[in-house]
Amino acid sequence: MATDTKTGQPIYSGSPQSWGRTRGPKNLAGPPGTAVDLEANTNNLLNGATNYKTTGYATENQRYLHVLVTDLHDTAPAALTIFGYCHAFERWFELAASTMGTPISAASANTAPTAASITVADSGRTVAAQVPSDREYRRYDILGIDRVAFVNADDTEVAVFAACSTF
Repeated sequence: MATDTKTGQPIYSGSPQSWGRTRGPKNLAGPPGTAVDLEANTNNLLNGATNYKTTGYATENQRYLHVLVTDLHDTAPAALTIFGYCHAFERWFELAASTMGTPISAASANTAPTAASITVADSGRTVAAQVPSDREYRRYDILGIDRVAFVNADDTEVAVFAACSTF
């Protein structure tokens, strides 16, 4: 691949691979209705782990991450934890809990929010019989986050759907 002589950055040719600016959420896993793959633990997110820079899903520089979690099992599932990756740092980190709609004041601007964690209750129903209130939906501001990964110890407990959008 050719590189720019001034910046050293790769020069890409052909059609762009980015989603560009999106009004509607675009599913990270592919076609609409496709669940994301879950990491069983954070081992693949450790620096030096094989493919740690490509684990999870590319956000394509979108602004918002939309996450829907559904119960798949007859027992209360463990919490889902969401991690972000920044190419500039080459590090994974816990994504901050959503503060959508909360005004940021000077007093709270530099305080560390809690990690993004979603717990869905045991619905007691089969997936086909679940009603919308049996699911948990969250939206996160992900400016500057290049990749996201979803960690749950048992992928038979929950199905996670994730999408990104600009607006």
